[in-house]
Amino acid sequence: MEAAVGKFQRFLDELPHPLAQNERFVLEIEKYTRVITVKKGDYLLRSGEICQNAYFINKGVFINQYIGEQGNVCVTGFSSDNQYPFLSAIGYFTQAPSDFEIKAIENGELLGLSRAHIEELSFKYPMFASYYQNIMLTIISKFYLMFAVLQSSSAEDFIKYLYKNYHWIIARVPDKYIAQYMGISDSWYCKLKKRILV
Repeated sequence: MEAAVGKFQRFLDELPHPLAQNERFVLEIEKYTRVITVKKGDYLLRSGEICQNAYFINKGVFINQYIGEQGNVCVTGFSSDNQYPFLSAIGYFTQAPSDFEIKAIENGELLGLSRAHIEELSFKYPMFASYYQNIMLTIISKFYLMFAVLQSSSAEDFIKYLYKNYHWIIARVPDKYIAQYMGISDSWYCKLKKRILV
C-alpha cells in the first residue's frame, strides 16, 4: 500500500494485518499522527503534567522516572524501539497530573497520537480499540513483572535476568540508570555486571 511508507511502516508492521491493510484506517493514522524528533535528554512528560499522548517509538530508548520530594531520582521503567515500542504514562488513563517523567536517553524519533485521536480511532475501528488496549495492558504487565523479579532476586540474578530477557537494556541503557532502577550504587552495579558478563 503506497500510503504505508516511510516513518509509518514500522508502526503498521506492529498492527494486526487487517488493520494495516485497511487503506482508510492507514490514511487516518497518517493524518492524526505527529512525527516527533527528540534529542538525548529531552523530556516527553514532566512531573505535574497531564499525559495527553501515546507514542510509538520508531527509534530510541526512553526511561520512566520518579523524582522524590528531596530531589532523588528513581528509574521505574525502560522503553525502546526493539521491544514493546509503545510508550505512555499511567496518567494517560487517569488524566491526573503525572508523578512520573519520560526522558529520552538516546536521540530518537516517535509517532505521537493524542488521546482524543486514539479514542476517535477506537470508536471507528473496534479492532484497533482491542489491539491498543491489549498493548497497553501488556506494557503495564511487563513493568510489574520486571519490578517483581527485581524485588524477589539478588542483584546478580536480576542482572542475569535482564541479560537474558532484555539484552537491549544492558547494551543501550547507561549503567547509572540501571543502577537507579535496581536501587544500588553505580560502582556496585558495574562490579556485578563485570563479574557476571565477562
